[in-house]
Amino acid sequence: MSWIGPAIARHLPGGVVAALLLISVGETSAAGAPPRWLGGDPSVAPGADFYAYANGGWTAATEIPPDRAGFSTATILTQAAQSKVRALLEAAAAGSAGGESGQVGAYYRAFMDKALVDRLGGQPLASDLAAIRTARTRDELARLMGQAKAGFQGSLFDLDIDEDSHQSARYAVYISQGRLGLPDRESYLAEGDEALRAAYQAYVGRLLKLEAWPDASRAAADVVAFETHLAKASWKSEARRDERLIYNPTTSEALARDAPGFPWSTYLSTAGLGPGRVVVRERSAVTALAQIFASTPVATLKAWAAFHLADNAAPDLSQPFFDAWFELHGRVLAGAQAEPPRWRRALNQVSGDGWKSLDDSRGAMGDAVGRLYVADSFDPQARAILAALVQQMKTTLRDRIAASGRMSPTAKAEALRKVDAYDIQIGAPARGDSYAGIVLRDDDLYGDVARVTAHDWAARRARLDEPVDHGRWEITPQTVNAYNEGALSLIVFTAALLQPPFFDPRADLATIYGSIGATIGHELTHGFDDQGRHFDASGRVRNWWTPEDDTRFAALSHSVVDRYSACEEAPGLRVNGRLTLGENIADIGGLQLALAAYHSALGGRPASVIEGLTGDQRFFLAFATARRDKRRLAAVRADILSDPHTPDPCRVNEAVREVDGWYGAFNIGPGDPLFVPEAERARVW
Repeated sequence: MSWIGPAIARHLPGGVVAALLLISVGETSAAGAPPRWLGGDPSVAPGADFYAYANGGWTAATEIPPDRAGFSTATILTQAAQSKVRALLEAAAAGSAGGESGQVGAYYRAFMDKALVDRLGGQPLASDLAAIRTARTRDELARLMGQAKAGFQGSLFDLDIDEDSHQSARYAVYISQGRLGLPDRESYLAEGDEALRAAYQAYVGRLLKLEAWPDASRAAADVVAFETHLAKASWKSEARRDERLIYNPTTSEALARDAPGFPWSTYLSTAGLGPGRVVVRERSAVTALAQIFASTPVATLKAWAAFHLADNAAPDLSQPFFDAWFELHGRVLAGAQAEPPRWRRALNQVSGDGWKSLDDSRGAMGDAVGRLYVADSFDPQARAILAALVQQMKTTLRDRIAASGRMSPTAKAEALRKVDAYDIQIGAPARGDSYAGIVLRDDDLYGDVARVTAHDWAARRARLDEPVDHGRWEITPQTVNAYNEGALSLIVFTAALLQPPFFDPRADLATIYGSIGATIGHELTHGFDDQGRHFDASGRVRNWWTPEDDTRFAALSHSVVDRYSACEEAPGLRVNGRLTLGENIADIGGLQLALAAYHSALGGRPASVIEGLTGDQRFFLAFATARRDKRRLAAVRADILSDPHTPDPCRVNEAVREVDGWYGAFNIGPGDPLFVPEAERARVW
């Protein structure tokens, strides 16, 4: 009979243990299951390039599908989840049920009716575009920007309703610099990006022509010049991560005084927000953007608004609009060679692409689809097993905090309270978003997206009068991901994450801890990374570290930044160690925690040798194979600019070299390129 490791079993109720005895999480491989370490390249020394050693064969044999920017372990999991979601959406679309299933079905049918969407052409834009054409003043344009969160209009600024990071029992209105048309400010400013900027200007002109905007080519040049001014005033991505810089509470009245030139009262009232308290994130940028708005010709502002309206709506419009959109966003920015199938575009529209940001998932009904997915596909046993693993990892983290040589007794006491306060939620939220009352029609895709978006924004505004909801997630259950929300002391693991090959209860303990265990450790460690460390056990930002703690953490951070910044992901493309610092600390700490938890789970028994590999070797190989990822060069470049995660080859190599156990497992010595002297390794835990 298979068995459950004792370190796991003691955290599970007896009845659950009995129910899970048929599932092996022991030191034996599932019968007939292929070894998880297939796909390596034994010609590469593990100490020279551990990512290639573990994944080189897979990389050489893997071809990126033409409609994708890359292919990875996460892609495999996402494909599995999307296959199930697609079946659920098609069943809903074919049925005649009412309620939420009927809403989802009508929405999916609307997107899949390509003939109708193409026949309508740009007609759905008519009303929103007419409002831009007839605008005569900056006040009128600010009013249109105020509609951005409830529809397709663009805005120089972004609004959000989020937990107040300094008063965690309440919500706050946040104002920040808006998104640019290109992925990052550096795309407008960096030398060598002239071809990218030319492609972007051509795209702006192409959309303006589709809208019959006068003198579209000249207007496109004006729009790009305008956005270049915005880019110069905008903050860099790494600065926008700093909790100490992006919390600037004020009032709407004071904002109008401190950032003159923009009609703040008009903007906020149109967005449904009255006068009152707001938190400004990038204070100097917001002030500068207001000044640029005031000095830019109205004609340029109108052309900019017309372009962003079409850019936001293009995926939901006729083929000429989507062709233009895909040429830039798919081919130029991501390197994809063919457009994705329409069913996947429809799925992403209805279900969302993961994070429930209005900018990322405009018009999505993610939690409605999530309820269908969880009811159909989520095994409660997976939740029970993961909960036990999390509990054991928390115990390991407590032990590591207690033994830490870089934390003062004061910091240790608060850190232990923080670990105990973590609210771990697995599978799906207790209360997802409601979509009651939304009218969805299968002959009005543009209107459906606008109505769902407006409903979402109204629900967000309503939270200002409510206590913080700790049961609401910022991600959907059908998304392959996990996250740590510092203001809520909340850690989430989604239902879609808990699938093989990433989470396989039949695998041996080493594989389980090297894959899902390292992810659990990653999320636990996020509470103590360069930003998470500012939140206390209640979810409030305050300084609970002594000056000596701060000095030691700064030394740790500097070493991590320097190490990762030296990693070249592709010729001329080095990792931005400051932008990725939080994720890198979480990777290192998570791996260190997971290895310690794995050794504890063995309960004093020696690990078995399987397929010629020791337990520790299987642990590190599982970590590396779970992060297999082959990306197109354009996608890697975009990631380097704006993604706070290090690309996976560097991510794997830099994390393992900070873990003592890796050196013994693979006989790594001073002559190996990845060798780091023991005294110089990053001791996160």
